[in-house]
Amino acid sequence: MSQLVQLQRPTNAKPRKVYFVSLGCPKNQVDTEVMLGVVGQGGHALVDDPEQADTLVVNTCGFIEEAKEESIDAILELAQAKAAGAAAGHAKQLVVTGCLSQRYSDELAAEMPEVDHFLGSADMQGLARVLQGGAPRLAVSALDRRSYLYDHTTARQVTGRRHSAYVKIGEGCDRPCAFCIIPKLRGPQRSRTVESLALEVEQLVAGGTREVCLVTQDLTTYGTDLPDRPTLETLLERLVQIDGLEWIRLHYAFPTTVTDGLIRQIASEPRIATYLDVPIQHVDTQVLKRMRRGYTEKVVRRMVARLRAAPGHIFLRTTMLVGHPGETDEAFARLRDFVAEGEIDHLGVFPWSREEGTVSAMQPGRVDEAVAQARQAEIMTLQEGIRAAEHARWIGRELTVMIDGESTESEFLLDGRHEGQAPQIDGKVIVTDGTATPGDMRSAWVTQTSAFDLVATLDPSRLEQLEP
Repeated sequence: MSQLVQLQRPTNAKPRKVYFVSLGCPKNQVDTEVMLGVVGQGGHALVDDPEQADTLVVNTCGFIEEAKEESIDAILELAQAKAAGAAAGHAKQLVVTGCLSQRYSDELAAEMPEVDHFLGSADMQGLARVLQGGAPRLAVSALDRRSYLYDHTTARQVTGRRHSAYVKIGEGCDRPCAFCIIPKLRGPQRSRTVESLALEVEQLVAGGTREVCLVTQDLTTYGTDLPDRPTLETLLERLVQIDGLEWIRLHYAFPTTVTDGLIRQIASEPRIATYLDVPIQHVDTQVLKRMRRGYTEKVVRRMVARLRAAPGHIFLRTTMLVGHPGETDEAFARLRDFVAEGEIDHLGVFPWSREEGTVSAMQPGRVDEAVAQARQAEIMTLQEGIRAAEHARWIGRELTVMIDGESTESEFLLDGRHEGQAPQIDGKVIVTDGTATPGDMRSAWVTQTSAFDLVATLDPSRLEQLEP
């Protein structure tokens, strides 16, 4: 782990051993890293085994049903570890944080007596009081404009290899999307200042970071809530000046606010990865209207055309939601035809989940769950075939690869990524030879491909061994 600020242990703190489980999206990952900073700043110790811990923490996700089930399973698993510890005379406390406890704090408190403390999605600093002792069992803050937002002074500890890190440029969302519970879980949009973000990135780079992935619910409305109203383009102009930074990666943009200026920056600025994550969700205009997305199929197609008209190739990642109320066979066919055009580089598809408290949950015209799952499988199979065919044309191509470290496939291989692959999301480049340190940038030549991953060599002479 790397740390952003010097952690000092208070002389009156009683050290605790803390075990973490972090679930959900990259935004949740950053929240966990802030809580890790709280642990270190308080003089406590992180452990990798729940049996060794006296405090068990799970940072939950409550976005969709599948994520909620995963969170409940993790809580119950840690509750078993707590019970086993008690039976062995080793008392443990169980702490549940994040979106699930933000959403269902009263219900969880009533149904899970084994949980000692509940913290919400804006209560990362509240973990300090829990570890010190004396915190109330239910300490979930209301989400209003005073909600917590970390900054460059926060004692955050970055997990994993330090050469790549997520940076959350804001919190919350003001969009009225019918299917989404995020505004109720995370509150309204709150942007960090340009200078705070620049200082954090400078600290990260000083600690060895070479790639930062900017993340918030809607990057492209960044700054609209700040007095001087900076834009994402303004922020990028500042960040590209930081020496030692190789790639700035962008998650998540909204289709209607992807400006021509932003596209030009991505296409022309070497330190901005030629990559844009834009959750399109659907292309059928009537479904988009039901989703309350505020745009039409024409707007989606125009945005994609502008990306494709830019010099070079901007890798487009998106997500699609199938089975939303009102998605007819004809509407799904429009989505399938759009995907078949092959303009999407990376695609995630999710069946609609009925989430209480959302507008979609009350809409008529529901799609049978089995039909939604079949539509998901059909789109993903279609996309897999498209990407497999496209990647096959990459054999012999030279790529600049950021090395992530020893491969998960074998200790004799290296894992890396090209500019169009986000960490742990979009596949990888498996390097079959040579040595390198995580964060190194290397030229590699593609020798084999699949729909998701590429195999490459650092020795171009090996291309001669490939079958014609």
